[in-house]
Amino acid sequence: MALFDFGKKRPVREAQDSHRPFAFFRAGLSNPQASVGNKPILVFENVTKFHRPDQPTLRDVNLTIERGEFVFITGPSGAGKSTLIQLVHRRQTVDEGRILFCGKDIARLTSDSIPYLRRNLGIVFQDFKVVGHWTVFENVAIALEILEMPRRLVRSRVAEALERVGLKGKGDQITGTLSGGEQQRVAVARAIVTEPALVLADEPTGNLDPHLALDILTLFEEIHATGTTVLFATHDHTLLEQRPHRIVYIDDGHVKEARQGLRDWRGTPQPEARPSSSSSYAHAARDVDDRGSPSFGSTPDFAPLLG
Repeated sequence: MALFDFGKKRPVREAQDSHRPFAFFRAGLSNPQASVGNKPILVFENVTKFHRPDQPTLRDVNLTIERGEFVFITGPSGAGKSTLIQLVHRRQTVDEGRILFCGKDIARLTSDSIPYLRRNLGIVFQDFKVVGHWTVFENVAIALEILEMPRRLVRSRVAEALERVGLKGKGDQITGTLSGGEQQRVAVARAIVTEPALVLADEPTGNLDPHLALDILTLFEEIHATGTTVLFATHDHTLLEQRPHRIVYIDDGHVKEARQGLRDWRGTPQPEARPSSSSSYAHAARDVDDRGSPSFGSTPDFAPLLG
């Protein structure tokens, strides 16, 4: 029995569509809607989130993500990386402050409006969240089937997404028979098949070996090159060494930044001279040089945050 009945006609939902809180803010638009084109894609304003009454996971976070940015979200385990990601797709809600996606307050969305928010987001998880007994095609196509797209468009979109992630010709394979790296590529294909404006990657390389982790990072960079905004949460400092992307890290609930990545700090080694221990990062975390790079402050606390 086929997973999807692509040939079945569906009722037109004009009344619902006319009240959508979000249109599709797709990646790479040369002329985005005037109402959102000049706005940051994501803004955190004084956001605080408690999981324990005496210690906020995030406290008074102010952060702006522009359209088309690639941003690393980092910090030690339990620092709040996943919490920050989950606040964006409304798996969790803020306790104080607000988060604006394309100018709209996510926290004020009704439960009926949340699916429209998520249609603009591609989400990739550490544990893949693919259905092992489905085919690769079925795992990717589900994102389009939810949008009730025609069969012909679903097939062409899925084929394009699989080619982009290096899985061309594997649509008929059972997903559970693939390697971990290939299953994560299926998850990435599912996340990008709707052409979302923003991709949220929550520790997507956490279950992969270092070589595969770098491959997945490169894949996200290729997606980013098409105009997609990417938030990539990771605690793996070896990935941060590899690329000069903006870094946002979480320290005791507060957010600190490095606009040009690790290499922008005085004393940060280049990849060919990688440090043998984390001590070099303490030096790299000190005050900025005269290039005006953002500072993590004078205390040498960067190394444990990346651990």
